[in-house]
Amino acid sequence: MRELLLRALDEDEVNLAIVNEIKGNPSKITFYSNKGEELLIILITASISNERLNIAPSKLKVVSDVSELNCLSDILGFELVDSAEDNYIHISEDDDLIAKINFINKFGDKTDFQINVKKILDNND
Repeated sequence: MRELLLRALDEDEVNLAIVNEIKGNPSKITFYSNKGEELLIILITASISNERLNIAPSKLKVVSDVSELNCLSDILGFELVDSAEDNYIHISEDDDLIAKINFINKFGDKTDFQINVKKILDNND
């Protein structure tokens, strides 16, 4: 963990995300500060495809309809906005989940890559 945090600092990254898997499938994302403090833990499933995402990270924004996940904009270092036309992460509500996280590319198209948030854990879980 220490090596990962040091590498993140070398790359001028403020925070770090660790993705855990079960049987080769993403199951949990833990976000850490550059001091190693847990910022957020989410239990997930993901729909993954081999398509090219066509996203420009330097212009990426976050549109969130789920207030509990608004913190992802700060953690990821992307501006939180009310709406966007293209190049954004959309966090939306879902009846069966806490949220769905979709990626909208620079052409304004939703990509096939989707993160399904099943649970948000706090430090006591």
